[in-house]
Amino acid sequence: MTEAKRLLDYMERHTNEFLRILREVVEIETPTEGDKEDLTRCRNYFQDLFSKIGFSCRIIPSNDARYGDHLLMELGTGDEQVLFVGHYDTVYEKGAFGPLWRQEGNKVWGPGVLDMKGGDVQVYMIAKALKELDLLPENKKIVFFLSSDEEAGSYSSHKHYKEQAKKSNAAFVMESARGDDVGGLKIGRFGRGNYTFVAEGKPAHSGQEPENAQSGLKELARQAVYLESLTDMDKGVVVACTCLKSGNAGWPTVPGDGELTIDARFASAELAQEYDLLFQNLKPFNDQVKIKTIGGIEKPPFDQENPIHKDLYERAIEVGSELGLEMNGIVTRGGSDGNFTASVGCPTLDGMGMSGDFVHQPGKEYINTDHFAVRTAFAARMVLEVLGIKPDQIAEVHSGKYNE
Repeated sequence: MTEAKRLLDYMERHTNEFLRILREVVEIETPTEGDKEDLTRCRNYFQDLFSKIGFSCRIIPSNDARYGDHLLMELGTGDEQVLFVGHYDTVYEKGAFGPLWRQEGNKVWGPGVLDMKGGDVQVYMIAKALKELDLLPENKKIVFFLSSDEEAGSYSSHKHYKEQAKKSNAAFVMESARGDDVGGLKIGRFGRGNYTFVAEGKPAHSGQEPENAQSGLKELARQAVYLESLTDMDKGVVVACTCLKSGNAGWPTVPGDGELTIDARFASAELAQEYDLLFQNLKPFNDQVKIKTIGGIEKPPFDQENPIHKDLYERAIEVGSELGLEMNGIVTRGGSDGNFTASVGCPTLDGMGMSGDFVHQPGKEYINTDHFAVRTAFAARMVLEVLGIKPDQIAEVHSGKYNE
């Protein structure tokens, strides 16, 4: 039996264990900026879980009162390592997703079950399987960095991902696949910028002298139409207005001030730089209204055309074929911590977690439990692939006959 098939057989036999653990962690609700006791309880759960199979675990303070702390977990020793990327925070406010666990047929619903506690628990099953099947390469490490602030933008965790990625042979991001595709992967992501444009004009009475106003509301409304017109799907630029605040509905006043926020996505670093320059120097339509820009690039693009990422995807296609999977890599406009690992030159493969749908939608987010075994076996086999140990050499590694 090949190593891929052994891993698949293991995952099939341990599907109920995966679901039991996943239910326990999903039922610990963890809004990104939620109750610190809940966040600590979830972090401690993962720390205890991974410690039991030999991981050394270290709490990494977020140094931000809004968020929980992070976990750095390592199994094995040596200079070579593979990095798993995960987060335990969710977008849902406590009580917004009910019931917390519902299982019908081959689907399970729950807050964060897909994004991304399912992927987090998969990492545990991967390491446990490699260990129990005696497939762990010697003198090499599995590293899992589990963050608490991804849904808010990874403000304190992104530097740790970059640091670990620089030391890793590859980074596997356990975010969800796209939809129900059992062979789904994400092989590129747009970069993201967040911008707030603050208008400073001149207010005036809306009945007595509206002609004397220099309206911040009108200026920002014109800017909103202009900024969204910059969207060019073919070019790889998406600009969406997300919030406009100006004035008060109960006051007879034309407002002078206001704020407009946008979410901007870019397919390449060059586009990100080009449009960032434009946004940082946004020109007003009315020269009597000043505009100040706050914000900038939050996530660098994860460029699918980079040869290091393309090569990793090609290897994934070969590994998938060992399990009868047809891997289907897509580029998505949504960001992840894979943007950070890719930006420092670490070969990155994203969307390696569970399949399912309705991410961030209360009551709807689900996973496909019948895809757990094959997708998790695939990810475990990829660990062996990127650590440079071929399947036919594994027995020799453990018998001491092979020394890379």
